[in-house]
Amino acid sequence: MLVELRVKNFGIIEDITWSPGEGLNVITGETGAGKSLVIDAVESLLSGRIGDEQIRHQASEANLEGVFYLNPASRLKIAAMLAENGLELEDDSLIIRLESKLAGRSVLRLNGSAISRSVLSRLCPYLIDIHGQSEHLSLLNKSFHLDMLDGYAHTTDERTEFARLAHELNSLQRQLSELEKTNREAVRQQEFLRFQADEIEAANLAEGEEENLLSKRQVMASTEKLKTLTHQSLEYLCSGQNGGVLADLNQAMQSLRKIAEIDSSLKDTADEVESVYFSLEESCRSVQNYNRGLDFNPAELEDIENRLALIHSLERKYGRDIPQILAFLAKTKTELDNITSFAEKTDKLSNAITEFKSRLGDMASGLSKHRKEAALNLEKAVQAELADLNMYQVIFKVNFQTQADENGLPVSGQTLEFSSSGTDLVEFFVSTNPGEPLRPLNKIASTGEISRITLALKSAASRLDDIPVMIFDEIDIGVGGRSGDMLGRKLWKLSQGHQLISVSHLPQIAAYADHHFYVSKTELNGRINSRIARLDSEEHLAELSVMLSGSQTGEKSLENARELLKKASIFKETSPEQPELNMPLSGK
Repeated sequence: MLVELRVKNFGIIEDITWSPGEGLNVITGETGAGKSLVIDAVESLLSGRIGDEQIRHQASEANLEGVFYLNPASRLKIAAMLAENGLELEDDSLIIRLESKLAGRSVLRLNGSAISRSVLSRLCPYLIDIHGQSEHLSLLNKSFHLDMLDGYAHTTDERTEFARLAHELNSLQRQLSELEKTNREAVRQQEFLRFQADEIEAANLAEGEEENLLSKRQVMASTEKLKTLTHQSLEYLCSGQNGGVLADLNQAMQSLRKIAEIDSSLKDTADEVESVYFSLEESCRSVQNYNRGLDFNPAELEDIENRLALIHSLERKYGRDIPQILAFLAKTKTELDNITSFAEKTDKLSNAITEFKSRLGDMASGLSKHRKEAALNLEKAVQAELADLNMYQVIFKVNFQTQADENGLPVSGQTLEFSSSGTDLVEFFVSTNPGEPLRPLNKIASTGEISRITLALKSAASRLDDIPVMIFDEIDIGVGGRSGDMLGRKLWKLSQGHQLISVSHLPQIAAYADHHFYVSKTELNGRINSRIARLDSEEHLAELSVMLSGSQTGEKSLENARELLKKASIFKETSPEQPELNMPLSGK
C-alpha cells in the first residue's frame, strides 16, 4: 500500500505530505484546486519523469517521494524482479524518490540506490494500477489481459508448467540449430579432413624417424672424409709398417708377462696392459667394420633425401615435427568420427523435439479450453457489473486468436505459434453503444467509459488481482447520483482487497470513503498553493453537504448528507464478507 506521498514544487503544490489509509480513500475539492495534481504526482513518480512545465514556477527543482508497504505476495515478486537487476530488498518497505532539476537531469532512487527508468517501469505494475488519463492503465495494455484471465480461470499453475516445458523445448531447438549449423560446416570440411588424414596415413611416419634419416644423410654426405680418417686411424692403431700401436702394445704386454713370472709385484700391471690390448684390438675390429660399411650408395642417399622432403612437406602443413603431425592426425580422425555421428544425433534430437511439441500441443489445447470456459463466466460477471453501473448497452467479450506457424505446436490439426503462455492471443473487446462493433478496450475514446469498464472488470476479478494499490481518477465523469451510489458501492467493495484511491466529484461516492481528503488552494504573497487535508467525521459530513448543495448549505443539505452516510454505512455493514487486505491495519 501507499503509506506516504511527499510532493515538493510540483505544479501549484509547494510542499505536501499525504498519508492515505487502508480501504477506500476519496479525494474531493473545488475544480482547479489540484485534486488530479496529486494523482499526476504519483504518475510522474512512477514514470521517473517530471517535465519542466510541471516544476513550480520560480523553483529550480521538484522532488517526489513515495513510501510503500509491500504485502507478502508483492514482496516476493518485487524481490525477485529487483534481484534480476542486482538490487536487494531488505524489508517490507519501498521508498521511491525522484529529483528533477529545471532543464537538467532527473535522479531516481530506490531505497537510496540509484535506478534506471527501465527498472522502475518493471516495478510499477507490482505497486499501483492507475485508471484515468494515464500511461499506467494496465488494462489498456493487452499483455495484462491474459494474466487476468488466467487468474480468473485458476490456470496460473497450468500456465507456469507450460512455460517451464516451453523453455525446455526452446533449449532443445537451440541445441538442434547449433548441431545442424555445426553439421553443415563439418560436412563442408569432411572431404578436406579425409584428404589430410589420408595424406598423413600414407606417409606411415614413425617417431624418431626424421632424426635417424638426418644422421644417415650426414654420414653419407661425408663418406670420402670418413674413409680417409678411418684409414689414418687404422694405420696408427693396427696397420702401418710395424703393426701400429697394437703391435707395440703386444710387445710391451709380452715383456711385462715375463717380468711378472720373475717378480709377481708387476702382475697386476701386466694384467691391466693385457686388458688394454684386448680392448684396443676390439676397437680396431670396430673401425675396420665401419670402414667396410662406408661404401657410397647414391640410390640410398636419394631415398633418404626424398623421405626427408616428404616429412618436411607434412611439417609445413600439420606441425613442426612428427609427433605434432601424428597428433594432428588423431584430432582429424576424431573430427571425422564426429561428422559421421552428426546424422544420428540430429535424428535423435529431432525426434525428441517432435515428441515435446506433441506434448506441449496437448497442454496448450487443454489450457486454451480452460481459458475459454472461464472467459464465458468472466463475460457474464462483467456484464452483471456493467448493468449495476447502468451501462446496459456495453457489451464485453474476451477475444481469442491464434497465429499459424509451421515451426509451432500441433493443436487440433493446426500448427500454431506459441510463447511461454501458450498459443492463445487474448484481448478484451467492448462495444459501448448498440450497433457499434466490438473493438479493443484500448480503442475506447472516453476516459470515463474506460474507467467504469475497468471498474467492472476489476470488481468481477477482484479476488484474483493482487496489485496492492488502485487509483481511479474521476471515474464518475458523466455519472448521475443514482449511478454514483452504485459506483461508490463498487469502489468500496473493491477496496476491501486493495488500497483504493479515487478522485471524485460525486457525494454518493465520497459517502463510502473510509478516508476522505479535501484539496484546496490558498494564495499567499501572490502565489497559489495547493494543499490536501484529511477530514474528520464532522468535516466529512460538511463536505458531503457542500457537494450536494453547493455553497448554499443548510440543515436540509446536512440532512441529505447524513442520509447518504447512513445508506453507505448500512451497505458496508450488510455487505457480504470481503477478502482481507494483505497489509497490516496498524503500525505502518
